[in-house]
This record gives sequence, C-alpha cells and structure tokens, in this order.
Amino acid sequence: MQKLLLVTVVLLLTVSGVFAQRSDLRGVVVEKETQQPLPGANVYFQGTTKGTATNNKGEFVLKRINTGNYDLVISFSGFKRVKEKVAITGQQSELRIEMEESKSNLGEVVVTGTGTAHHLHTAPVPTELINKKAVASTAASDFNELMASISPSFDFSPGTMGSFMTINGLGNDFILVMVDGKRVYGDVGGHNDLNRINPDDIEKIEVLKGAASLLYGSDAIAGVVNIVTKKSKQKLNVSSSTRIKEHGTMQLSNSVDLNLGRFSWNTSFNHKKSDGWQLSKYELDDDELVETDAMAQNKYEDYSIAHRLTFRATDKMEIYTGSSSYKKDVYTPTTVKKYGYYYDDVTYEAGAKYLINKKDYVTFDFNYDKYRYFYKYNQDYKSYKNGQKVENNDQRMSNFKLKYVREIAKNNKLTMGADYLNEKMVSESRLIDGEADAQTVSLYVQDELKLFKKLDVVAGVRYVKHNEFGSVVTPKVSLLYKWNNFNLRGTYGHGFKAPTVKELYYNYEKRGYLYLGNTDLDPQKSKFYSAGVEYHNQFFTASVTGYINEVDGLIAYKTVDALPDDKANGIKRRRQHYNVEEARSKGIDFLFDAKLGYGFTLGGGYSFVEAKDVTSNMRLEGVAKHYGNVRLNYDHSWTCYKFNANVLGRLQDDKFYDEGENNAKGYSTWKLTTNHRFTNLGAFILEASAGVDNIFDYVDDSPYGSHYGTINPGRTFFVGLKINFAK
Repeated sequence: MQKLLLVTVVLLLTVSGVFAQRSDLRGVVVEKETQQPLPGANVYFQGTTKGTATNNKGEFVLKRINTGNYDLVISFSGFKRVKEKVAITGQQSELRIEMEESKSNLGEVVVTGTGTAHHLHTAPVPTELINKKAVASTAASDFNELMASISPSFDFSPGTMGSFMTINGLGNDFILVMVDGKRVYGDVGGHNDLNRINPDDIEKIEVLKGAASLLYGSDAIAGVVNIVTKKSKQKLNVSSSTRIKEHGTMQLSNSVDLNLGRFSWNTSFNHKKSDGWQLSKYELDDDELVETDAMAQNKYEDYSIAHRLTFRATDKMEIYTGSSSYKKDVYTPTTVKKYGYYYDDVTYEAGAKYLINKKDYVTFDFNYDKYRYFYKYNQDYKSYKNGQKVENNDQRMSNFKLKYVREIAKNNKLTMGADYLNEKMVSESRLIDGEADAQTVSLYVQDELKLFKKLDVVAGVRYVKHNEFGSVVTPKVSLLYKWNNFNLRGTYGHGFKAPTVKELYYNYEKRGYLYLGNTDLDPQKSKFYSAGVEYHNQFFTASVTGYINEVDGLIAYKTVDALPDDKANGIKRRRQHYNVEEARSKGIDFLFDAKLGYGFTLGGGYSFVEAKDVTSNMRLEGVAKHYGNVRLNYDHSWTCYKFNANVLGRLQDDKFYDEGENNAKGYSTWKLTTNHRFTNLGAFILEASAGVDNIFDYVDDSPYGSHYGTINPGRTFFVGLKINFAK
C-alpha cells in the first residue's frame, strides 16, 4: 500500500512538472544596417502584461515563460516595429532580432486620436507626431521652446506670469494638455503652468488639432496635446542629464527605473533655474517711458519629483499608482514689486488595466491635482514679513475615467467610456463666496470601421452633463481614404466648453487693471471641419490640411465702465469676461519631411491662420497670420560613436493686439545643436550636446509692458551631458 502511494505521488509530481514546464527566452536586438545593438528597445508578448527592454548591449531576457505559441513584438522609436511568432517548447530559446530604421515618422505608433494603436500613416484621426529624436535634437530649455521650435501650429505669448499657448489661433482655455493621458491642471494668470513639463523627460508628443477626438473631453475645442514620458523596461536604468546655458540657466534631470519580476518602479527628479534677463531698461507708465529694474524673464528656481509603481498581478491584469510634487519660486526685484510668486502642485494617480483577451481590454484611471498659487514677499511690508507666503488661490481637480475596448470583428473596433470631472477653487480674497466648484459627467461611444480595405471611418458621440449648464451631445467623425501613396483625410466634430470657475467668479487686479468674472456667461460651442491630403514614400512625406473652427460664445475680455472711486483706488481700467457672439479660426497647415541622402534630412512646415471675432470683424488678440519652421538634420554613425547636428529656424509675423495699435513684433530665430553619443562602454552610454541659440542675436528691446512675440535674450551658448547606466 505504501509503495502504491509513493508511486502515485511521484506520478502526480511528474505530471504537474510537465504541465508547469517553463523556460527562458533570451535574445539580442540590433540595427539591421550597422549591426549595432539597440538599447532600450521594448520586447513584449502581445495580449499580455509580460515584457522587458534590451540593456545597453541590446540584450533581453524573458524569464519563466509557459510553453506555448506567442506573438513577440519588438518596438523602438524611429524603427519599424517587428512582430514574430515564437514557440516556447521548454528548452531555452535565443533570438537575434534585426530592426530596420524607418525612412520617415509614418511607421511610428500613435494612440491619442482613437485611444487605440495605429501607425501614424494609417491613423484615421489626423495626428501630428513629435518623436523622440525630434525632442532630443532641439535641446530645449522648456516645453514652450520645444514646441515652437518644431511645430508651426503652436505659438506662445510670453509674459512674467507664464506663456499663453495657442494652436491655430485658439488659446490656452481650448487646449487640453495631458501627460501620459492625464490632464495637466492648474494655471497661472489663465495660462497652463507648462514649466512643470521637463523636455528631458519626454519620449514623444502626439497632437490632435481642433475638436477631432471625443475620448478626452468636448472642451478640447482647439486640440489635444498628449505628452508621453520616458519609462524604461530594463531591469535597472539610471540616467542623469545636465544642461547649462547663459544667464545662469540650468536643467538637471535624474531618473531611476527598476523592473523586478512583476513590480516596476519609476522615479524622476528635475531641477531648473535661471537668473533671468532684461530686454529693455525702460517700461511704459501711462504712455511715458520710465527706467525700471523689471525683467522680461524673472529669476526662478523649481523642483519636481515623480514616482510610479506598477504591479503586474497576472499576465492579464496590471495595476499602478503614482504621485508627483512640484514647487517653483519666481523672484522679482525688490524695486519692482514687494513680492514674487510661488507655486506648489501635488498630484496623485492610480489605475488598472485588464486584458480580456489579445484584443479586448478594460481600463480605469483616477487623477487628483492640487495646484496652489502664492505671493511670496521679498521684504517686510505692512503686516507681511520677508519670505512670507500668502495664498491667492487653490485649484483642485478629481478625474475618474473608465474605458472598454472591444474588437467586434477584424475590421471593427468599439470603444465605450465614462468620465467624471470635478473642479474646485478656493480663494478667500478673489472669489465672491470664497470657493466654487463644477462637476461634469460624460459618456461616450466610438466605432472604428475599416471598409473596402482603403476606407477607415471613426465615428462617435459624447454626452456631456454639466451641473450648471445642462446637457449636450457632441458628435465627431473622421475619414481616411488610402490611395496608393496618398492619404485623404477629413474630420467633422462638435465641441462644448462651459465657463470655468475663474471666468464666472474670479476677480483680481494687475498693474492698475481690474479683471472681473461674469456670472451671466454662456457655454462656448464649436463646429470643426478639416480636410487634408498626405503624400508619402520611403524618402519624402508631405501633407496639406485646411481647417475651419467656428466658436459661438467664445469668452474674452472687454473694457467696461469705470466706477467713481476707481481712480482714487489706483484702478486705470476695468476688464470683464463676456461672450463673443461668433468667432472663427481658419487656415492651412503644411508639413514636410525629406530624406536628402548622405545622412541629411530636411523638414519643416508653414501655418496660415486667420482668427477673428466675426461679429465685429476684428482679429483675435495674440494671434499672428504666418508661422513657419525649418529643420535641417545630419546623422552619421561609427562603430561606437553617433553624431547628430541640427539647424532649427522659427519664423512668424506680427501678432495682433489692441486693435492693431500695439502689435507684438514678428521675428525669426535660428538655432544650432550638436549631439554626440558614445556607446560600447559596457553598461554605460554617454551623450554630450553643445550649441548656440539665436545665432543672429535677435532681441526685441521694446519697453517692458509692451507685447512681445519672443523674449529670447539674444545669442546664447549651451552645453549638456547625459550619463546612462542600464543592465
């Protein structure tokens, strides 16, 4: 009996060992043309959470894989994605993957337009991609400089409180900025505080123009900017980069990535500072020039730190949580103001993704953001002490999102979702009742349909219910027709944006101007139309897109009657929000990219914008008519050294202000950057950069208080160094 029991146990253990048989998959990923290793390439099994990345020698290992057949996917920015069938048989397997460099950006994968992955040239919703290489080539000091250097559709109107961003003539209020799909919340003087976004952290940027996508909110009337940050899947990745520029400008960025079994940990620390600069020694005071110590760019210093922990509970389930903290000090000369500015932002996030099968999945995401803005006194004044912070406002956002994606058939994919957004502002001194909030609930459904192999259709509706302004339905549809080397695209979409808490209730004074909210504001509604054609082959791509964005009830400022006591209280003028009956932005975007051979690439674009208040036939303020960008790139690789050089040009004409009487000057600036990458240093990669910004030393020396097209301080030199360790 005992022998029989023993035999039975041995047989059971043997059978269980067979069924639980696992093995490792090892390999190396190299560039096909040079046979050089590709560090940081993503390697994963499609339809699972199991994946890794190559080390600095191009090597990867996927451990303890169950026997079976898998679809192995290898992706790397700038290269064609590789997909291979792999059979895990219980014996250790080794692969050699050769990746071919993309001849253009069109092979890159984008997700923002539809929420599902598409190659850029087959994305039904028109998407502008700024890839990893383009981001690195600019060696930008901040996000504003990065976008203005690369895309002609973007513009920034710089000031001491921040930079007012526009896309194709429509401003900051109509642009949804996201980092890894999460809303960037909190503004400075009505401008999104984009200083929180460090260019060194950016993997790529996907841009949708106009009300082209219904997944993220009907309030994105001008467009969506989704910034995808770097996250390494290597077992250990440590990176440190420093860039130093004149005027005491310095960027420091450090990151650590750990991937240990089912756990991944990503953390980053950034520090930026500048001593600031003057453009003129004079400022305007009631149309008179007086000497001043005011600076176009104030001295500042900021710190940010972010963490993210991911747990792959099973091959089908992934859970994450994260947080970030950002603090910024802006110093003003004591002879100009008795206080500077201080900003404090804290965010929390959590979510999960469940893979139902290789094609279908469900995601849940939560994002909380608390952004506070202070005066920080630089001297003793009245009851305030030097260094004391006084809070002006506290902005809070809670955002819950649920999304379900199902592939109904090979050529038909359905996306459904729900979105809850709560916004709250607290300000005892600037809000009528000390605080105010708003809630929006949204439901949406989107269908992706491929017809006749050449026609792709994306259509859907979004239902929006605002607690103060009722309900609305916003439909959207995009068409893509593929004909040989041409893509023909068209988009039609509605937008809806309720007045913000600030626009309704917020009052403040700045330089003698009193800015007032208006509780009688109506929601803003838009209709967006675009049509374009794109040509592509392996050496050349070009696209031309025409668009019209009609906005009814656009919220702007107008001058209103003064009160009798205003002059005695130092109030020069009262400005109040109001609804423009009808506004419109229309224009043409042209983009191109050409491989010239011998390592040279030429790219750029031109944007014509006509943005106006149709009711009064007056141009919208802060918008130019003509914008352009030029990029000349040179690449060459040796065995263990890669060289890259870029010339970048930005050109634009006058920006309209004050009924055309005080326009911001047009300008052109040119920048030279060089990048040097040293490999074959074991687990280390060393990258150095050097260059000159504003080669021809253009400076707008208009008096402080004027409108500026750019506050570039003139010709400046910079150097940078990045050290990366991975295994």
